[in-house]
Amino acid sequence: MHYKIITAALALLGLAGSAAAAITEWQDGASYTVGQIVQYQGQRYQDLQAHTAWTGAGWNPHDAVSLWKPLGSCTTTAGNLCNPVGVTAAAYTTWAGGAKGAYSLVHDDYCAYITDGQISNAEPELTKRGLHATFAVITANCAPYHWQAAKQFIAHGHEIASHSRNHFDSNTAAWNSSAEIDGSASDIAAHLDGYKVGFFAWPSDIAPDAPMNYLKSAANYIGGRAASRVDENNNIIYGTAAGVNDANFTNPYNIKWDLFTNSGIWSLYPMGSEILNLHVDAAIAQGGWALRTAHGVGDQSWETIPVDRYIAHLDYVKSKVDAGDLWMATPSQVIRYRFARQNCSPAVTLDGNGQALVHFATGADCLKYGTDLTLDIATDRAVTAAAATQAGQPLAVKLLDGSHVRVTVNPTLGDASLQLR
Repeated sequence: MHYKIITAALALLGLAGSAAAAITEWQDGASYTVGQIVQYQGQRYQDLQAHTAWTGAGWNPHDAVSLWKPLGSCTTTAGNLCNPVGVTAAAYTTWAGGAKGAYSLVHDDYCAYITDGQISNAEPELTKRGLHATFAVITANCAPYHWQAAKQFIAHGHEIASHSRNHFDSNTAAWNSSAEIDGSASDIAAHLDGYKVGFFAWPSDIAPDAPMNYLKSAANYIGGRAASRVDENNNIIYGTAAGVNDANFTNPYNIKWDLFTNSGIWSLYPMGSEILNLHVDAAIAQGGWALRTAHGVGDQSWETIPVDRYIAHLDYVKSKVDAGDLWMATPSQVIRYRFARQNCSPAVTLDGNGQALVHFATGADCLKYGTDLTLDIATDRAVTAAAATQAGQPLAVKLLDGSHVRVTVNPTLGDASLQLR
């Protein structure tokens, strides 16, 4: 990574931090004011009365005890208080952990019975690898065992999305936005201990403007999968829903995706290729976010993914995650991260002890999307150790190299304190 280029760019964007101010070295013959702090031979001293340090032995802070109050050593567990490490830039990484691209896997038609391979095959293989996916629920179809399995999904870090209450096409007379959007969210909350659904997957991936606008105003939803629009003459506008999302996408209700079929028909990628892995590769290459739409795994669902092919894909994804190239997360997590990094801007100052404090802009949109963010810190010189706390709790900190530190923060929890030495 070209840190010098990145640091310069951050400064141009107004994200540069505050350089540390060293405590003045005591000088023989200089004048001092009451309360002024100086350093001398690795110790800190505070002036007790205004005076001029006349030249000669006995006037230095160590010996002139009536003039100087000792404050302690420059070197503490927090670092060198006399010459603290400065922060020259602070900015969020595009994706969590500094990954090059993001990836989400969404399994549609949960509770359709013929998709129960999601329970028996998909979820166990995901959890075995520590990977997280999303299961889009048709809530009116769910049996008690579906809801029980969904609770386990949530416990393992997966997301439950809405795929409507009845899987009606929103461009038909059977569709009712209140029932299918709000009603499905209520069903999910009622059966999953108050779970607040945040992402919506349109049945048949078609949505006229009115249902789409209804979703945007619905409580708790923060995004949805892109749907083919229906124009004023009731013509379905195909071809606008597929693709890789730009890192700075602006419409969270128009999340582009690629469809899995065994043959590869309707996919972005050449038929006969491994479209599962190619969508991941595209996200990494473009620095964007790829969303995969799929159904069941090794079951009787429409275009089910064969188990061996699914396992091979998860192994491929895990290799990219472990290499630091890919962040696999649920759609709601990705949406939150993208808009939190835009709306929770960091700014760095120094406290009286020479520690760097990171403040966050916490307006309404920051609070709406607030989540854990990866913050990269550039320092004015090499550091050998780093620690950080927020809300009284230690934060995950990683030294990237001698003068770059990475820390995980949540802007909604208040200032973060950095100890660099």
